[in-house]
Amino acid sequence: MIFSRSIINLRMNSFNKYFLFIIASLQAILLYSCGSAAVLYMDSANQKYAEGDYLGAIRDFSAVIELEPENFNAFFKRGNVYSTIKKHQWAIEDYNKVTDLNSSFAQAFLNRGIEYINIENYKDAMEDFNRAIELNFETELAYFSRAYTWNMLGNDENAIMDYSKAIAINPAYVQAYVNRGNLRSHLNDFTGAIEDYTKAIEINPEEANAYVSRAGDKTITGNIKGAIEDFTAAIRLNPDYNELYYQRAELSMITGNYKDAIEDFNIVIKNDSTISAAFLKRGLAKINLKKKNEGCIDLTRAGELGNIYAYEEIQKHCR
Repeated sequence: MIFSRSIINLRMNSFNKYFLFIIASLQAILLYSCGSAAVLYMDSANQKYAEGDYLGAIRDFSAVIELEPENFNAFFKRGNVYSTIKKHQWAIEDYNKVTDLNSSFAQAFLNRGIEYINIENYKDAMEDFNRAIELNFETELAYFSRAYTWNMLGNDENAIMDYSKAIAINPAYVQAYVNRGNLRSHLNDFTGAIEDYTKAIEINPEEANAYVSRAGDKTITGNIKGAIEDFTAAIRLNPDYNELYYQRAELSMITGNYKDAIEDFNIVIKNDSTISAAFLKRGLAKINLKKKNEGCIDLTRAGELGNIYAYEEIQKHCR
């Protein structure tokens, strides 16, 4: 009897060990299966994002998160997709989760700061950029973004310092030169601004904004010829931008080059026949070229469009 009971106990112990082994094996298989599925979803999401299938990428990143709720990388990448499709608040929520799970992930703070800029929350953006830089994430984009935020908060001096830091990290950072030039111009440092625009153009001769901004500051400093040259370069790059023709025409008027001014005003009016100032200025240019009748027709049209200065000029030239 005792012998039989010991055999039964032995068998029961063996069964228990075998049962526990099976459970452990199943758990391991399940964990491996979940991990494997998460990897597959992650790879699929990355591929879809690269191909521009953003909704598909979001679905796959969401699947990873469901399988691995603490996978901060999946939240981070899904946040990037939301940012790409301009779902800024959703992106912020994902970056919030990233920083909760990994408080040293500098890129998440930087990306969230940029999203805060997109919704014009400059206070929180500044906090995020400060945190990103504190974490030794000293890239040109971190300083550039903080500089932009300083500017939006009304601190131009700090903005200039941060643009300068971005340029120190990346001396070929064209937009940083343009933005710093704009701030220097705003602070009446026209020489410094022109230097920045010139550097931007040296790096990228196709940077239209630099030509336009430099033309403005050259006009202020009396270099009308140089300003006209810059507007001409900007027009070459943006031939559909009507305002550039108008600005160049006004400068041609200043230099007495009425023929070129008329040609530019012709383009302006062809593109938009409701601009009263273009009719007014073209009329005056024609009168200066001894084309009084044509000029007076333009002045009359300017008046019809509501230009309050047109009738004063009509009194001077057309009676």
